[in-house]
Amino acid sequence: MRKNLSYLLFILYTSLFSACENEIPFQSKIQEPQLLMNAFLEAEKEENQVYLHIIDGETTTLVSDGAVTIYVNGEKKEVAEAELISTSYNDSTKYCRVKTQFLPGDLVRLEAAAENGQYHAWAEVKIPQPIEKIIQVDTLLTKIKIGYYMDNCIRYRITFNDRSGEKNYYQLRIQENTYRTYPEEGTTYGPEIIYPDIISQEDIVLTDGHLSTADDEEFGILDMTVQNVNNVFTDSRFENGSYTLNVYTRYYDHKNMDEKLFVETDAVIRLLCITQTDYRYMRAMNCLESGNYNETFMEPVIIPQNVVGGLGFVGASSEKQMTIRILTRPPLW
Repeated sequence: MRKNLSYLLFILYTSLFSACENEIPFQSKIQEPQLLMNAFLEAEKEENQVYLHIIDGETTTLVSDGAVTIYVNGEKKEVAEAELISTSYNDSTKYCRVKTQFLPGDLVRLEAAAENGQYHAWAEVKIPQPIEKIIQVDTLLTKIKIGYYMDNCIRYRITFNDRSGEKNYYQLRIQENTYRTYPEEGTTYGPEIIYPDIISQEDIVLTDGHLSTADDEEFGILDMTVQNVNNVFTDSRFENGSYTLNVYTRYYDHKNMDEKLFVETDAVIRLLCITQTDYRYMRAMNCLESGNYNETFMEPVIIPQNVVGGLGFVGASSEKQMTIRILTRPPLW
């Protein structure tokens, strides 16, 4: 959900940015409609999506037809046509399903065309190398103050080694997979996948040294720090060494739900290596998504773009993950 939110916000703010440009009086040339291409390519994933839209002034529309040609290390791999996809909100979007599996170190080029070849755009990105492994994950059920109330949470302490010899950029994601088993049938359904909000207020790296507590907001302390809602960070504080992330997520014990079912939840700890451009993009999106961003006192947000001949952003990542069982709940009756 976080990835999709960033993508949708990009469309919104790109449209607004285009509109602002048209309002500048000394710009003599009217801005032409452009092809918008967005993608976040994940290494070794069975399917990646490339989203295509047309931006015309303040209006963003789906392409009527479009396709993207995929090149890996200079070799043509596939042509993926844009498909209309229905969403869970009675809405629809269009994207190209890319079946080529990318490997760390691959140089990937996307060449997009739309509206019977009227619009063209391309982007190149190199798939980053992943860390060797997540060394250890320690968990603890606890309570912390969120807003005005104490809430059940699970603490994660995630230890890993930095990739040595180069500047590294990372993103932390935690994915929860819930499975439900009907004892009478012996049938298991799932997983139901969610991405819980990561609470990083006690981690010096994720907060960039700006540690905080729930009391800061409760007592009206002025906070000029943009929240790291995308959980991106660099290795500047632990270069060539090891580090242990200290974060929380809300914990749901399902005591009042699915009483007749056997419920199990796995937490998938995902540590992504991302590109420098990805890091800059996510930092910009932090400003747009954070409740603490104040355009009066803070610098304007500049959204990085790396699409040539159009607008948009193409990112890339590789990852290592560890799966931990955080809930095993038998039927309550």
